[in-house]
Amino acid sequence: MHILLWSHAAAAGQPGGAGVPGPLILESEDLRKDFEVMRRRGVAFEESEPVDYPFGVRIEAVNPDGNRISLRQQGKP
Repeated sequence: MHILLWSHAAAAGQPGGAGVPGPLILESEDLRKDFEVMRRRGVAFEESEPVDYPFGVRIEAVNPDGNRISLRQQGKP
């Protein structure tokens, strides 16, 4: 699993300014397996299952502090 940090502009109504951290991105080689492990351990996801996109598979969670955690698996070329 790889960890990626993605910066973005502050969202409206959110504290902070330039350099506000974006979501934490966990890149997986088997997202559906990792999703099941995390779900069994109590991670609350926004969707009930990972979603397929043209670029791969993705699902997102928000931790109790409001930080977004995005899990993704890149598609095969």
